[in-house]
Amino acid sequence: MVGATYDILIPIQTPLAPGANISSVVFDVADARTVELMFSITSPQADVHWRVHFGPTPNNGYATARQGDFGRFNTIAISVPVFGTGVFVAVENNGANATAVDGNIRVIHGLA
Repeated sequence: MVGATYDILIPIQTPLAPGANISSVVFDVADARTVELMFSITSPQADVHWRVHFGPTPNNGYATARQGDFGRFNTIAISVPVFGTGVFVAVENNGANATAVDGNIRVIHGLA
């Protein structure tokens, strides 16, 4: 049997100033098989980067599983296999323009 849960990844229109970064909370995905993420900024900006992290790693950290930027599109929608018991998304603005970021998470559970 398969189930899904939905949650807010990053609250709507969270300000992201030049040089700033924001991270979502760590979501518990211990019983999940896939995580679907959708997050966006106001308009495409190549200097704004995102990373999806899973963990904990053997040294109790979080490793980057996917990464990219908002250079071509202002909305990213990806499905990622689960690589650990926790996941979070980080967005970093390396540009000169302020923007806003928000997103949702859908966790696909593989129930026995």
